[in-house]
Amino acid sequence: MRSQMIWIVSLILIVLIDTAFGYQIRRMLRKKWQKIVYVGHTLLFVSAVLIVQFCLIQGKSNEAFLRTGTMLAILFMVYVPKLWYVLLHALGSLFRKQVPFLFHALGFIGKSVALLLFIVLLYSITGGRYNYKITQVEVPIAHLPESFEGFKIVQLSDLHLGSYGKNYKGVARLVEEVNGLHPDLIVFTGDMVNNRAGEIVRWMPILEQLQAPYGKYAVTGNHDYGSYVRWSSPAAQEENMHQFYGHMQAMGFRMLMNTRIPLVRQTDTLWLAGVENWGNPPFPRYGKLNEALQGLTADKPVILLSHDPSHWRGEVLGKPVALTLSGHTHAMQFGIQIGKMEWSPSQYMYPEYDGLYCENGQYLHVSRGQGYIGYPGRVGLRPVITQIILTQPSNKRF
Repeated sequence: MRSQMIWIVSLILIVLIDTAFGYQIRRMLRKKWQKIVYVGHTLLFVSAVLIVQFCLIQGKSNEAFLRTGTMLAILFMVYVPKLWYVLLHALGSLFRKQVPFLFHALGFIGKSVALLLFIVLLYSITGGRYNYKITQVEVPIAHLPESFEGFKIVQLSDLHLGSYGKNYKGVARLVEEVNGLHPDLIVFTGDMVNNRAGEIVRWMPILEQLQAPYGKYAVTGNHDYGSYVRWSSPAAQEENMHQFYGHMQAMGFRMLMNTRIPLVRQTDTLWLAGVENWGNPPFPRYGKLNEALQGLTADKPVILLSHDPSHWRGEVLGKPVALTLSGHTHAMQFGIQIGKMEWSPSQYMYPEYDGLYCENGQYLHVSRGQGYIGYPGRVGLRPVITQIILTQPSNKRF
């Protein structure tokens, strides 16, 4: 506790010192020192983020995540707008004598951009973090039985329940929004928690209210195993997983651990398969796709739940899977979407990071999820609730 207080006090001092240094002392310095101040400003910001990421969060407890999120939010709201102002002010200074108008114009733009960024970041950590976007995606499934035409699946992913305080409104709103869609089936594609099964307990009475006539199914994500925590013993981690599965079952979720189940409607069958986490290093590969698909052929429609979208190209393509549902990326909780144009830094890490993809008749849908970890919000790209509607290829409307 003492060490955590030291880091918190250090962060506060960094912000205060930098604010004073950047806005007051800088005016007293000669021009030749001002560039050093600009560089120092950036180094202070980077140092503060590193302190939060690698020191404050060491405990990996629920409280540690909440503290980390709060500190990151403060740092970003203070530093990101100021960094843009500093950069534009520095650029304008190059033309101060030659083009005074440009100097003043860039100064005005810098202040305006800084104010806008502050407002955007403030919204992202308040109402924006649970301002869910409801999307409807129609997916043509080869050999889909006629009785499953229009079958509705709501995909949820990456709730990260350990990231929220007790007054967080997002979970209750999520349940209300999902039940309002009246889905036939609800699936959850991993990362219910940050690390510990106990993170679920507070939210169980709410999440158990999710309703779908064909049930609720889930798979594990990389965070659900508790691998990012130093456990006192292997037995302690194993007990944590046992509790995790128990909590999921108590909320009405059936875990698909490298297995599949038939969904029967009238006399027709649709197969739902699920694997444990399978990702590219450093993420674990516990998924056993062949085991989950054993005995299934291409003429039997299969929907696969797999947390990490990397699995699609790594193993799934070419196997008898019509549609894979994944999460994991969060779209890095940051991006820009204008009409059909979308950009997120996540695309440089994952070729498929958000939305629907198709290759050789096989589909992948990646949900950017409903929760967050680290930075306590969503900037630009809202958290999403996706309703997937299955249809026969000849009936696809778009």
